[in-house]
Amino acid sequence: MQKTLDVADLPAAAEKWPRHCIFRVPPRFRTVHGGVYKPQTVALGPFHHGDPDLAPMEAHKRRAVARLLRRAGRTLADLAASVEEVAEDLEDAYAGLGGEWRGENRGRFLEMMVADGCFLLEVMRRRSGDYATADPVFSRHAVGHIAPFVQRDMLMVENQLPLLLLHRIAAVEGGEASDESSINREILKFLGVDAGDARAGPSPTMVVLHPLDLYRRSLFGTLYNHKKEALADPSTVARAAPRSAQRLWEAGVRFRCRPGVLDDIEFDNGRRRLEMPEVALDDSTEYKFHNMMAFEALHGGGATGNDVTAFVLFMRDMVDSAGDVALLAREGILWHDLAGGDAAVAGLFDGLTRDVAKTGESRLCAVRDRVERYCNESWRVFVFESWAKLRNTYFTSLWASVALTVSVFLLITDVMQTAYAVMSYELTKHRHG
Repeated sequence: MQKTLDVADLPAAAEKWPRHCIFRVPPRFRTVHGGVYKPQTVALGPFHHGDPDLAPMEAHKRRAVARLLRRAGRTLADLAASVEEVAEDLEDAYAGLGGEWRGENRGRFLEMMVADGCFLLEVMRRRSGDYATADPVFSRHAVGHIAPFVQRDMLMVENQLPLLLLHRIAAVEGGEASDESSINREILKFLGVDAGDARAGPSPTMVVLHPLDLYRRSLFGTLYNHKKEALADPSTVARAAPRSAQRLWEAGVRFRCRPGVLDDIEFDNGRRRLEMPEVALDDSTEYKFHNMMAFEALHGGGATGNDVTAFVLFMRDMVDSAGDVALLAREGILWHDLAGGDAAVAGLFDGLTRDVAKTGESRLCAVRDRVERYCNESWRVFVFESWAKLRNTYFTSLWASVALTVSVFLLITDVMQTAYAVMSYELTKHRHG
């Protein structure tokens, strides 16, 4: 045991932990959420290399390398030498990288890195004019069909390539004129993010790790200026079950759609207004959010933050039923095209948060806490909720409304008759007195 203890806490191993940014998903994630972490078309990096289901794409990777080098007028030796200079950094990016890729097997690792990196760049750029019309992957027709599935696979947490690799390849291809930010913009454009937005340009001091990290940062505006706002103290977060969108509406809270990134959510106490950006959901939302949340959970030291996880937990509280979805859609905040309708949206957020740690350390948790404090402390909420209860009880149908109206009319009539009788009695008594 002493021998194992001597190597269990070596400083050299601990020094590598902050460099790890690409991870295998733990079995507990995969058991709960299924196959949302497994690439379906192409293996990028070592963790899925050799998968028989992905092997057909390997031959096409070699053609991508040949075309890229031919177009740039460079040799494979030039490219290999440039990538080898950062080989250790590339290896350290992968947590738990096996010995089959290290040491004397580094050449195999570099070969894989070069092939995967060139393939991804060629698919993203869609330079179909450099390939035969009938090319099964890179022709205009083929790449239009394959690109969406490559997009999906390059957002898998286990299927990442370090941006350092792509920058190196681009530098060899373009020489001194190569710009790292141009590769970032190419990636964002390929993933459907507006690369013209100011948020698409990382600050010079910011380290963006891989395509998944780049995409995640673009959703929350942290590529350019990271928010430095106070987080909620977990001990102050409301313990009771938070109100959903419908219950907030019944409490007098109103919703307003505002432009901004996903976590640009604010509560205006004076106006009783919760302001949120538009949220668009489609069939790709599930795997994107699952992989971004897994990356946040696995990236050591919390260096990445919990932006995605906090947003999904916030939305899970807001969307408890199809009625909540319909309300937010009516206010212009939520849009979706899921086959199961509004109920599928509630199911989506429920599934995304299954077995996820409910941390209170987030800005959105502080926003939610302010909303709940308003609902628990404002006298106006009692008025709104009382009216909502009355409306839901007596105005749900025409006959219920008629019955309530008749009852109120009869009550008023009885009161008037009683008052008239009392006044007549007092008047008679006064006359005879």
